[in-house]
Amino acid sequence: MGSDLAMCLLLQRGGNSLNFLRLAMALLVIVSHSITLGGFGNERILGNQSLGDLAVDGFFGISGYLICGSALRHVKKRGRFRGLVHYFWDRVLRNMPDFWLCLIVTACVFGVIGWRADHSTLGGYWTHPDGPLHYLFGNSLLQISSYQISGTPAHIPYPLAWDGSLWTLYWESLCYIGIALLTALGLIFRRGILLAIAVIVWLTEIVLFFHPSHVGNPQLALRFASIFLVGALLYLYRDRVPDSGRLALGLVVVAACGLAIGHPTSQVSDWLAGPSLVYPVLWLGAHLPFQRIGATNDISYGVYIYAFPVGQLFAIADLQKAGYLTFMLATIVCTILHASASWWGLEKWALKARTWQPLSRSKVTLIN
Repeated sequence: MGSDLAMCLLLQRGGNSLNFLRLAMALLVIVSHSITLGGFGNERILGNQSLGDLAVDGFFGISGYLICGSALRHVKKRGRFRGLVHYFWDRVLRNMPDFWLCLIVTACVFGVIGWRADHSTLGGYWTHPDGPLHYLFGNSLLQISSYQISGTPAHIPYPLAWDGSLWTLYWESLCYIGIALLTALGLIFRRGILLAIAVIVWLTEIVLFFHPSHVGNPQLALRFASIFLVGALLYLYRDRVPDSGRLALGLVVVAACGLAIGHPTSQVSDWLAGPSLVYPVLWLGAHLPFQRIGATNDISYGVYIYAFPVGQLFAIADLQKAGYLTFMLATIVCTILHASASWWGLEKWALKARTWQPLSRSKVTLIN
């Protein structure tokens, strides 16, 4: 049994490179979005997908693996009800404080700069029907209903959207709720049933691919759910999933085939590419020698949520005239500074609240 387990794909808590990969994927989103924000062309260069799309798929695959493990650990330690309370408490502490701070900074700093770029005074900014308060309260529960603030940003390559990356957080939160529901029903302890659910979700996504007129929220839900469930299944079957570089490479080839058949009106690449890439990403997490990057200070979330508005500020400043490389690198550097300030100023302290009652965790080693 011991030798069999040694041949399985195991990602030890605090001893893997998943946080490094999440940071790398957050930076990859900047590389992709800078094409659009700077007006350098269409960022969908892989079938109907972009590098940012693939990075988001990677986020969901890693989250599926980690969140499933988090739910099981809480429930096994404290029982089903108390365990789920602690599970949701962890999720709120990890995601919501910095999300709310990002909304505030965008409305009270970035939006003001965008307004002053076109107006001599701040008159009208705060009282606009679609002003800062509408932006803050309308988006406060993760479902983004407004991307612009008082008609800003304007006169740039991608106007009227301050933070076009936030929309994925809503879908990820629904995946968290889905795992909690499966745990509450006891289905997460019956991995065969969860496998059947994942197959049904995936087959339904394929059906929608062949009926592209039905694209929209249902297809997005299936896209993210199928990838998230693959990650969860790889955690549940971790005692049987082989540690194979050849398998990882083979699935990358499968994903590349999915990207090659891109369809202009459907998320075709994702029903094949997204789920196929989960294992290779986790395999890299187990084998890359970057365990120390992000293990204590994980700025990947801040990089993801702050990059878009930072890029829009540079677009307002016409930095795109200096070329794509300058625009993209400046966005990365400035975003890392914002994310680092957010981590040390808020996120790290918020996570320490895990040790408050009703929580009992004394140390944060891996950010799930």
